[in-house]
Amino acid sequence: MPKTTQKTFLFTTLSAIVLASSTFSFAQEGTTASGDTSWVGVVTSEQANIRCGANESYYPIATANSGELVLVSGKKQDWLRVQTDGAVFGDAVGYVKYPTGSTSTVLVAGNKGEVLADIEVLANNLESEELYRSWRPICRLKSGDTFEIISTEKTDPGTLHRDSYIVHTVKMPESGNGWIRSSDIRRASDDERASFYGAPANTTKVGKNETNQDDKGTTKSVGVEPSPAKETVAEVSIDTGVAQAEQYEPLSLVELEARWDTITAEPIMGAELSLLLDMYSELLAESEGDIVVAQVAGGRVKQLEVWRRLQSQKMRIEALKEKMALQVGEVDDYQSIMATYGDYAVVGRLALSNTFDGKLRPLMFRVLDQKSGRTLGYLPVNDDFELSGLLGQIVGVTGKSAWSPAWRVTVIDGERFDILSPTTAIVTPDIQ
Repeated sequence: MPKTTQKTFLFTTLSAIVLASSTFSFAQEGTTASGDTSWVGVVTSEQANIRCGANESYYPIATANSGELVLVSGKKQDWLRVQTDGAVFGDAVGYVKYPTGSTSTVLVAGNKGEVLADIEVLANNLESEELYRSWRPICRLKSGDTFEIISTEKTDPGTLHRDSYIVHTVKMPESGNGWIRSSDIRRASDDERASFYGAPANTTKVGKNETNQDDKGTTKSVGVEPSPAKETVAEVSIDTGVAQAEQYEPLSLVELEARWDTITAEPIMGAELSLLLDMYSELLAESEGDIVVAQVAGGRVKQLEVWRRLQSQKMRIEALKEKMALQVGEVDDYQSIMATYGDYAVVGRLALSNTFDGKLRPLMFRVLDQKSGRTLGYLPVNDDFELSGLLGQIVGVTGKSAWSPAWRVTVIDGERFDILSPTTAIVTPDIQ
């Protein structure tokens, strides 16, 4: 992968940025009796903006008036994350877009769209009617999800992208997230909370993020299983985007440049380009007016966007190759693989992450595809398993897989880990 040499005149300036960077931390909200960290909030200001990110530099996606109710699911500095659910978001819209020639992304039937391949919903920018100014992904729809289409347009080549795109204006899914200043919110009373859920005030309402788990009871693997009574802290913190009792270092250009050197030296299929792009973009938004950050981070964002497109193209090529292989007589092999690995949420090689390293982001391991090397998902640290001892091994992970809107990655809540193909792995030193 190509690398850009660092200009020497930036060295002393970059060193100073560490001291000048703004504080970037996460705080834990109180939990309900059921263990759910979400809570209903009441808006206390008129025309309070709900933005697509936790900073004034992010554009507004909805407005809330005094007395309206929202569901709060996390906190970041002076901002509260609210789910795009409830009356406040009744008229909110987003955008689903894909190349005109792509017939395997969305299936449209009337005013309904069905997702055929994972796709992001972009939040509408209330301050602009220009499509290109609505750029922030607010949630991710997975294969099989449906959405309501309000209108559809086809862009000309060179307007929104180099190629022609189909753009659906859609009703905002309830799985999205926005951000509002904490000073504009207070906790709801019992009656107000009951009103939000549409239940009588004396009815106990299960929190939004609580799920019921079925006991399958059919696992026959020899893998080690944890005690079912123990709940992992990582599951709560990743699902809600809130770091429990952990403070991460503020984003700084020095730290991101160190990750740049590591990540851009990796094969493009396995490089964590999207995550690094997110962090550079966030640093830009938080450091408005900083000339050095604007010059360096802005350049990195442009390069990462190009490399991410290249990575996406290579992944599509690999997918087409696999599809063609099935069509020419490898169906039996495929069915054999599915019969072997069908009970697993993910199967792949366990590796360290260069972005989720416990400093700027929570510590998580990643699972890589055995053939292409691309990242299939991330595993939070689990006290029941010593995952560092499995680094480099091909593992099958049983558990729940879900998209994390806070970190924009697929997170697997592992319940059991099986070594499928032991190898003599060369492991890099532990993260300091």
